[in-house]
Amino acid sequence: MSDSPKKMSGKDKFRVALVSPQVVASTSQIRRTQPPLGLGYLAAVLRESGFASPLILDAAIEGYEHVEKVADRQDLVKYGLSESLMAGKVREFDPALVGISCLFSSQADCSYSLAKKIKENLPRVPIVLGGIHASILGAQILKEHHEIDYVLSGEADFSFRDLALGICMNEDVRGIAGLVWRKSRDIMVNPRPPLIKNLDEIPFPAWDLMEMEEYFRIGMFHNPFVRSGRVGCIMTSRGCPQRCYYCSSSDFFGHGFRAISAGRVVTMIEHLVKNFAIKELQILDDNFTLDSGRVIEICEAIAKYGLRITLPNAIRADVPLDRKQRLKMFESLRRSGCEQIGIAVEHGDQEFLDKVIGKRLDLKEAVATCELAHKADLLVHCNFMTGFPFETAAQRQKTADFARNLPADSFSISLATPLPGTMMWDIVAENNLFLETFDVDRILYSEVSIKPLDISVEELRAFVKELNREINGIAAKRNPKSREKYKLFEHKNAHGDRKYQFSSEKKL
Repeated sequence: MSDSPKKMSGKDKFRVALVSPQVVASTSQIRRTQPPLGLGYLAAVLRESGFASPLILDAAIEGYEHVEKVADRQDLVKYGLSESLMAGKVREFDPALVGISCLFSSQADCSYSLAKKIKENLPRVPIVLGGIHASILGAQILKEHHEIDYVLSGEADFSFRDLALGICMNEDVRGIAGLVWRKSRDIMVNPRPPLIKNLDEIPFPAWDLMEMEEYFRIGMFHNPFVRSGRVGCIMTSRGCPQRCYYCSSSDFFGHGFRAISAGRVVTMIEHLVKNFAIKELQILDDNFTLDSGRVIEICEAIAKYGLRITLPNAIRADVPLDRKQRLKMFESLRRSGCEQIGIAVEHGDQEFLDKVIGKRLDLKEAVATCELAHKADLLVHCNFMTGFPFETAAQRQKTADFARNLPADSFSISLATPLPGTMMWDIVAENNLFLETFDVDRILYSEVSIKPLDISVEELRAFVKELNREINGIAAKRNPKSREKYKLFEHKNAHGDRKYQFSSEKKL
């Protein structure tokens, strides 16, 4: 078995391993695992371009039951197949190129450790990182982690193929768009590739190369409140026209909304129904409802499949602005099998929302959406954040008061978290507001990351915990249907040593 890259004339002989590392979580969190769509797209493009079928290896599904303590943090765990065993599987596959996902900042530490272990096993095989975190910090990653040969920044659906082709043909790859690479002691950063205008050009993710039956068996997807377990996860659009100061997704996918055509989305869903017998569908878009006509067209076409549909990443509360059209869209979602929508409000102080966060959301529209959704027989889950830099007690109180009076059916109050590449990150960095325990390569949304202005860290945690308990209790009394809907679903908690009974307080 060779440990050197294969410079071959035949793409059909060139083997690529695409790897997702272990996951770090708080001991209080549940262990999610779902098919890695990003790697699935890379594999599909490679295969369509004539390469051999790649290996897709997801540590979280390969070793879901393996949970270990993080050495320097007793409140954190890692789950998934160990780095040694993952590296062994990669070596057994004998690839000529290894791609490792570094999608989120919470994954980064695990991505680096896995790269190091794979490089020990295959010292001459190039390793490339990609994903949102890697795209933003590519130069820093190459400076600090010599086991990583390249970073690909931006949308890499096609640029990764170009990199594989260049290595396969023993060509100079240094001009590839988005490539971050070493030139002697210097780190070179190529401009990102242009955003993919026509998303219909990208083949469906290579679900057939993933352990789909294991994902179904475990049933711990982005929204873990599933019934059958046979859940299909899709993303039908990219990009966001908003400029919320805490979000890194728009830096990666751009501020222009790009969508897969309704007809192709329907074909994708039919593919999952026919080939994987899915019973549920999770649409993971950040902005699925921006084009209400497209939503209605999709919903009307797939209603016949009787799927249970959820939108785990929430939607804007003010689209479409025409409330009659919004109701029409909600009614179509309900007919297609959707039972609940989520809306991202984030803050209850209108001025803070407008002038600080930059969300451009009229809070009256959040109230209207709850009422319209209920008319369509949809439940509403509502997301808020607190702990923003320089946020005052009065501003936190406005969030609490607004949430208490919002007629939603469940709530999640989370902690504001600074992500690299965002305006909020710059504010926190410029004002030295990072907590001493903050680690950019191990960012968790369950942790306080920003020094509070007028409250201790412990008091902020207690405030969030109590507010979650209080407003979900209010919602459950207001609508018993919400509590009844979720209390039936059992899943393992982060330790994996006991069953965890969800209640309305734990809805995601």
